[in-house]
Amino acid sequence: MTQPFEMLLSGITLGVGGFSCFLVAHKMCKQAFYIPLFILILALTLLSAGGTIFVGFEQHKFGYISILAPSFLLLAPSLWLYSNALVASTPWRFKTSHIKHYIPALTSLLLSAAIALAPKSLLQDMFFSNLDVTPNYLSIFISVATMLVIGIWLLQTVGYLLSLAKLTHQYHLKLKHVFCDLTNKKLKWLRIIVAIMLINGTWALLAITDINFALFEAAWGQLLCLLTIWWLGYFGLNQQPGFAPVYNEATAQSSLDSTHFARYQRSALSEQQSQLIAKKIQQAIENDKLYLDSQLTLYKLAKHISEPSQYVSQTLSQVMQTSFFECINNARIEAAKEMLQTGQYSILDVAMSVGFNARSSFYKAFKNRTNMTPSQFQKNIGL
Repeated sequence: MTQPFEMLLSGITLGVGGFSCFLVAHKMCKQAFYIPLFILILALTLLSAGGTIFVGFEQHKFGYISILAPSFLLLAPSLWLYSNALVASTPWRFKTSHIKHYIPALTSLLLSAAIALAPKSLLQDMFFSNLDVTPNYLSIFISVATMLVIGIWLLQTVGYLLSLAKLTHQYHLKLKHVFCDLTNKKLKWLRIIVAIMLINGTWALLAITDINFALFEAAWGQLLCLLTIWWLGYFGLNQQPGFAPVYNEATAQSSLDSTHFARYQRSALSEQQSQLIAKKIQQAIENDKLYLDSQLTLYKLAKHISEPSQYVSQTLSQVMQTSFFECINNARIEAAKEMLQTGQYSILDVAMSVGFNARSSFYKAFKNRTNMTPSQFQKNIGL
């Protein structure tokens, strides 16, 4: 790929990154969970400046090199903190304790300062020449610090991504104990971000080994960076935390929980107590038909039967051997089967009538419950 194309691609990436930072910064003033997203996009945007700097502004190339270490070390912790904000069960706040995740990036500023203060002739020999460099304290520090940064970055990235995988798995399990509709809450797009960033990291690591292969041309790195920034900007700006719809309900329910907590003497539920709660849940579903509420949550159910939400969830999982998600959707499917047997309603009408928000979620739940689609079910009964 030619240098003009590389510079054009870098310019587009800088434009997309800068505009994304502007939009995220505007939202960041009102919602704190955008702070790590802003840092993440800003770091990626700074990294993407290489094509523009090396092709059009070569006199600033050492300044660009000086920001590489902190920019790389900001990526993984920012993605992890942003993911934490999206899966938090209460409104997320940026706390002083979160700064510890940025200690490697802050420490790497020493390397940035050393590069910024080093003579250009020394930096030219170290980074762009095959000649041996006469060792001195500054060149040794820059060399050792650079290798340490690469090692820390690799360990940091692997550690945070493994933690992120565990975090999202626990989040998906928790969703099913609170919601009966998981639309726009699964954060599947984050998996793609993780995959792209892994490719980005692998590309960067192989590229610095000076492998002479077309795949490691700088333009490919720019393209990966552009894709990452666009994906983060588009989905990040439209994504709300998964538990945001129940923040107020959870706060209100916590008051009820504290009122009822003394009744259970701060101990685990007895069998008699759990059976009583199970009976209340069944009555709420079968008699009161709470499942018809498309926005039903665990907290609404707990409020309806006047029981603490944590004990309702515990009863569902330990006594009734199910989750809130499965319990409500199974009740909806049974009601849907009765309507389908009449042959008087369309499948979409049936889905909406029993509490589903979308045809697709109804189809998926119906097939999981019956091992057949609604259409196949009707054919089996001769309709």
